[in-house]
Amino acid sequence: MHATKPKFGYVTIIGATNVGKSTLVNALVGNKVSIVTRKQQTTRSKILGIFCFNSSQVVLVDTPGIFKPKRRLDRAMLHNAWDSIKDSDLIMLMIDANKDNEGNLSLIDHLKQISSIKDKKVICIINKIDLVKKTVILELTHDLQKLFIFQDFYFISALKGDGVKELKVYLSKNIPEGRWLFPEDQITNIPYRLLASELVREKLLNILHKELPYQIMVETEDWNDLEDRSVRIDILIYVNKTGQKKIVVGSGGENIKKVGILVRKELSRMLNKKVHIFIFVKVQKNWDSRPEYFEKLGLKYNV
Repeated sequence: MHATKPKFGYVTIIGATNVGKSTLVNALVGNKVSIVTRKQQTTRSKILGIFCFNSSQVVLVDTPGIFKPKRRLDRAMLHNAWDSIKDSDLIMLMIDANKDNEGNLSLIDHLKQISSIKDKKVICIINKIDLVKKTVILELTHDLQKLFIFQDFYFISALKGDGVKELKVYLSKNIPEGRWLFPEDQITNIPYRLLASELVREKLLNILHKELPYQIMVETEDWNDLEDRSVRIDILIYVNKTGQKKIVVGSGGENIKKVGILVRKELSRMLNKKVHIFIFVKVQKNWDSRPEYFEKLGLKYNV
């Protein structure tokens, strides 16, 4: 029983690509629920992280980074990001203190045009403050105040944890009263099947970085609990071209082996059991233009 009335709310994080949204979600939750890479546009669909603080349960929605769309998949990812706002109780606009402010103009302009925004609290999170001088932060804040009326400003380093606790307190206080929808120890509603495929994609992106094309999709094809209480997971990676398959697999299967080892260790720790990972790479031309693959990613095709 909670001493005060329970609170429950959804908080959506929006921002440009590589601004640190996934890192912040993981920091607030206190555990890894969203993959983090150096590559832009890592998050493709909505990722939910959950944390409880005092009498509040906060559900964090990590969205795809806002960028200029070039493909149908890009447009679907952007639609997913903006669509998250309508069901949110509070919105966090995340800004990279170490980047030029010009890119924030179009993002804030779009935010102003969303009708449902009028009834919602919007706070500005300025991230990576450890990388710039205080004068830069003050100037950036001054410029942002002229562009939009924010409820509040928070200055953090999501990677180092600076300012994260203060933000956590603020979020827990500023969501509405309501019954908790998840058990107290639950940190995400992402199924382990999806988490396994996301971890494979994260390791691939980090190992190959610039070599790896955006046109890859990772799917957990099969998940089997074995008699010895271990689990066998079959992962399928889709690429558009044969040349891309060679890059992903690596010489003598080197890249796939590295990914398999890293994912097996991380999942074994999460599941507290032995994990067997089998990764396969398949050429599926134009997968990112076909409705069935959008459905698998939880994205809308006709947007």
